[in-house]
Amino acid sequence: MPTSECLAASLARLEDDRVSSRSKGWVYAGSILFLTTGLALYCLRVAGAPMAALGCEVIGMILSAIIVGAISNRLKRAFKREVIPVLLANIDPSLAFHMDGYIDERTFNAAELYQYPNRYSGKDLVEGRIGDTAVRFSFVNAEEQYQQTTTDSDGHSKTETRYRTIFNGLFFVADFNKHFTGRTLVRPRSSNFFSKFFGSHIALEDPDFEKRFSVTSTDQVSARYILTPSLMERLKHLHDTVGTFNASFCDSRLFLAIKMPPDSFEPSVRRSFLENDQIERILDNLRTITSIVGELGLNVRIWSKPPSP
Repeated sequence: MPTSECLAASLARLEDDRVSSRSKGWVYAGSILFLTTGLALYCLRVAGAPMAALGCEVIGMILSAIIVGAISNRLKRAFKREVIPVLLANIDPSLAFHMDGYIDERTFNAAELYQYPNRYSGKDLVEGRIGDTAVRFSFVNAEEQYQQTTTDSDGHSKTETRYRTIFNGLFFVADFNKHFTGRTLVRPRSSNFFSKFFGSHIALEDPDFEKRFSVTSTDQVSARYILTPSLMERLKHLHDTVGTFNASFCDSRLFLAIKMPPDSFEPSVRRSFLENDQIERILDNLRTITSIVGELGLNVRIWSKPPSP
């Protein structure tokens, strides 16, 4: 764990801001609730308007939640802006952090792991090189649009446009250490997986791998060239480490879609920023992702494939 004076000073300053801002936030929120409760009582007891009273209470709760949420978001952003770059430098000095950046939609679609989304966003982009391997990863949220028709008790139908999540988690892209053709997907055997990609199922010689994963590819020879016994063992170990993921091998790159909470690089503003486990949890999460390069042996160059530019 990094113990630099710079990080310690930043954490102390951030903690002072956290304590002060949360105290002010609760004062503001409490004042709003006090006023709206007073208005609600007036509406109820004097004006005889119970619906207006209910409206006052609802407005008060909404405004209070907005204030507390805005303060919480500002504190988290300040923490990430100052702390995450220091933690990444502790892992590898080449890694850069872009809080408002994320893997672009074109790259997400290039993996062909999911249907093309209608709505797409993300955050917390990390990019750089680990050894000879160029890596990029961020949290992304991809959603598809659909129409839902409902009918009320009078028989009137109404159609609304809604969105459902395709993927919400961490998306990882790295240069692969072999040249290959075609596209190969590795997905959990147990998942209900829908993709725009259509290929042939590939049967492999590792029974344990077959129990965990389903493999499809446009090129059977290429799939077997990629999924060596060594890499299958590494993918099983990665599954034990990070949990559920989907993988795509295409364009001599590896794409991983990992189910990981989008707040994994953020602190809890309800607790002191000076508590060691706040930093340790974030650092462990960053190390888990950056260690994928080593876990999968991506720095081992096969047949003299040069380092990625």
